[in-house]
Amino acid sequence: MLRILIAMLAAVSLMATAETAVPEMTDKNGYVEPFRMFDNLYYVGDKWVSSYVVETSAGLVIIDTLDFPYSRWIPLNLKKLGLAHKPVSHILVTHGHSDHTGGAAYLQSRYDAEVIMSQAGLQLAIEQANKSQGENTFVAPRVTAFAQDDSSITIGDTRFKLYLTPGHTEGDMSIDFMVNDNGQQQRAFVVGGHGVNFKAAGLAEKFLSSMNRTRALALETPQITVNLANHPHKNQLFEKRDKNALNKRGDNAFIGHLDFLNFIAEQQALARKKAPQPNAEAP
Repeated sequence: MLRILIAMLAAVSLMATAETAVPEMTDKNGYVEPFRMFDNLYYVGDKWVSSYVVETSAGLVIIDTLDFPYSRWIPLNLKKLGLAHKPVSHILVTHGHSDHTGGAAYLQSRYDAEVIMSQAGLQLAIEQANKSQGENTFVAPRVTAFAQDDSSITIGDTRFKLYLTPGHTEGDMSIDFMVNDNGQQQRAFVVGGHGVNFKAAGLAEKFLSSMNRTRALALETPQITVNLANHPHKNQLFEKRDKNALNKRGDNAFIGHLDFLNFIAEQQALARKKAPQPNAEAP
């Protein structure tokens, strides 16, 4: 009986979500025109939070879903990119904060897509959904499979490696896969979370450990050359987009192994600065 009631409440919430108006697509609201980054990778996020779409031979994979209702821009962005006719097979969610998971249930309902995230990420998403209000009200998605550390999923012609990298939250999930640039493969990586608020005990140590692990992964062959940060200011996404628009040589500004290593080093430095300091010993 309880399960039936929960299902009914979720259905009502999704119906209310479906009726929410599409936010005005303006710079003030944070709207960004979608654009192609690689042969099989597109940006469909907004000014503040990243959302990526990977085109595979089995359909589209959406990585992170924005806050609701701004996630309603994503289907419109797919149409602008000429991808609306392709099925969305999977949604990968890096962690449970509302700006990354807020639109997951809406997009899952629209596309009948499978959702993959960590179990701790889902728990946080439920907590955030329970606190959501007004036009930002959302429900947590129905997770098809919980990500396991150092696991992988192959979707069509693309293999996604998944790592549990806690620190920003307990449920951060990082994503490792190949993108194509004019026929040449590049290794891309989405760090599951990189804010250093450290509200919970022990997160600073976990974050630093996760960043050390990510740096080691970046040095493996083939090296990580594409930084897909889940907030665009963290990887200078729009600056690189503009650089590509002016570049007549064809070099892709989104490619840079050292850029990724520098990004990791910056996150480590921020974490050490923000980490709680032990009490000084009395003289």
